[in-house]
Amino acid sequence: MIALNLQRKDGLQPLTDEIDRAVTSWKQQNPGQEIEDHLNEFVSIAELPILTSTIQETLRYATSVMSIRRVTEPIEFGGYRFDMGDEIVCMTRSVHLDEEIHENPSEYDPERYMKQKRFSKNGKAIANHSMPWGGGVSMCPGRSVDSSIPWDDPHAVGGSADRIRSPGILRIGNSKYL
Repeated sequence: MIALNLQRKDGLQPLTDEIDRAVTSWKQQNPGQEIEDHLNEFVSIAELPILTSTIQETLRYATSVMSIRRVTEPIEFGGYRFDMGDEIVCMTRSVHLDEEIHENPSEYDPERYMKQKRFSKNGKAIANHSMPWGGGVSMCPGRSVDSSIPWDDPHAVGGSADRIRSPGILRIGNSKYL
């Protein structure tokens, strides 16, 4: 996420500005309390639409999940015939790059999920317009852990980071919270 945004003209500035505003607001509402001691609460209540959209877009843009399904009974799907025992590779990346679902899908647009809340194909709403964790029985069991890595372990995003009292806070650019 950081590398993708550093390639953009405005870099990390929209993210750092939004986080700084949210932190300032939290501190005004919670005088005398250290945000580092209430990080999970802060993350759960803070309004961070740019960060949320950026995370969603990064997962859509940068992930590629494949899972294998075994056919349990003969079926025709998409004009193809599958027999019992056949194995089918499901490539969720094709959903992420589908031009009928995502406008300019090969472009990284961190504001995509702020601009477009509902996704559709052939006039029908699509619930699984982004599947970075796979789906069904093979959905990634670590998906909830991975979503919290930037807050829990800043070194997981690569390189080194200046820590600020809490292992969940790192300093990048002007913001001490991103």
